[in-house]
Amino acid sequence: MKPVIVVIEDDLEQRTMMLEFLALKGYESHGAETGPEGVELALKVRPRLVILDLQLPGLDGFGVCRLLKADKRTKGVPILMLTANATPQNHLSAVQFAADHFFAKPVTDFEEFHSWVRALLLREPAGPEGRLTAGGLLVLDPEDSSVSVGGGARVPLPPKLFLILAELARRPGEVLDRRYLVDRVWHNAVKDREVDVAVSRLRTMLGPRVSGALASVPGRGYRLDLSKLL
Repeated sequence: MKPVIVVIEDDLEQRTMMLEFLALKGYESHGAETGPEGVELALKVRPRLVILDLQLPGLDGFGVCRLLKADKRTKGVPILMLTANATPQNHLSAVQFAADHFFAKPVTDFEEFHSWVRALLLREPAGPEGRLTAGGLLVLDPEDSSVSVGGGARVPLPPKLFLILAELARRPGEVLDRRYLVDRVWHNAVKDREVDVAVSRLRTMLGPRVSGALASVPGRGYRLDLSKLL
């Protein structure tokens, strides 16, 4: 079956171009013009991906994102958020509302756009008992805050270190900046430097195979490089 994608975009020209492009790439695509229509459509067709404009009539993109992530039927659906106003504050807000990626519009480079569509479609949902699997190798179990690689022994982690690894595992290959991790893991209660200390501890506890996959991006933050686990 073709992957189903919902595009929620009030600009008719942009919405039409994206729908036609996605259809050419072999996806089943559906469009909505307003926020409420988009929520209703997503709940009806249960897409594999939602492409969501920020500025929408009726309900803005943040509101749509909040509703979809709060509903058990769509909370695991990745959201690619689009905006013509790509400010750092909007980017942070998109992350806070659990959007999975942030893309500037108008969309002109459709191949780059498609690369993110593919990447988001390939992300693995949470497995049984709330477990999170990344790349088919790295398994995180919130039941006991443990991680294992390739079916190996579980390594129990302190809660904060487990949360850092979980955030990276949910967005493999994507750079997560320190402020994002401070917000998600510590709720802004610590300084950026605490992230570096925590990642250093995480690398020590996980050993060379996994620690090598925790890549530092100077001046920005960290990303999980799944190729290092192969």
